[in-house]
Amino acid sequence: MIKRVTEQMGKTVEEAIRKGLEELKVSREDVKVEVLEEPTSGGVLGILSAKLAKVRLTVDKKISDKQAEDTINKVKEILDEFFKITNEDIKYNVEKVNNQIILTLTGDNISHLIGYKGKTIEAFQSLLNSMLQREDEEYAKVFVEMNDYKKQKEAKLKKFANKMANNVIKFRRPIKLEPMSAYERLIIHQELAKRGDVETESIGEEPRRRVVIKKKYN
Repeated sequence: MIKRVTEQMGKTVEEAIRKGLEELKVSREDVKVEVLEEPTSGGVLGILSAKLAKVRLTVDKKISDKQAEDTINKVKEILDEFFKITNEDIKYNVEKVNNQIILTLTGDNISHLIGYKGKTIEAFQSLLNSMLQREDEEYAKVFVEMNDYKKQKEAKLKKFANKMANNVIKFRRPIKLEPMSAYERLIIHQELAKRGDVETESIGEEPRRRVVIKKKYN
């Protein structure tokens, strides 16, 4: 059984939990939550004596072999019908990798399926999962990749995140990034969690939710 664990901090317990869910790419019901530290106010001494909430989230949800097989077969059925209608020359592979179902699409002319800033690929993934859930709630969630787009995008986001973090340290002031999707925010949070000099939080409401990078004070 695969377990994934993350520890997150926030001004409130709920904020810390949200950050953890974004990092793990799971919903609230798929994790065990342990509150390691309750938040406290600054009191008469002000913000310097305040303590952030700290939580540990543990994912303990295994995709069974049958669930994976059923999901993969259904995805193949959907895609065969879809590409028969669109008559597009697209190759695909769907498999279980590290307790996730990954659908990989490859082809010479599939940029239209990626779309501006990856919006179409996200919409395609959302539509595919909606079709699966409507058919049977036992189907596993499917993650879609096209021509290594997400892999390349992750590399660019990580480089951008570290550049912005360096600016936070250099100029000693927080930076608010432009609104991003939950997937993009997740990459930023994960990458900067490796550093000990900055911390991140997500603020705002969808679709204008964004990441704030701040200097970390120990």
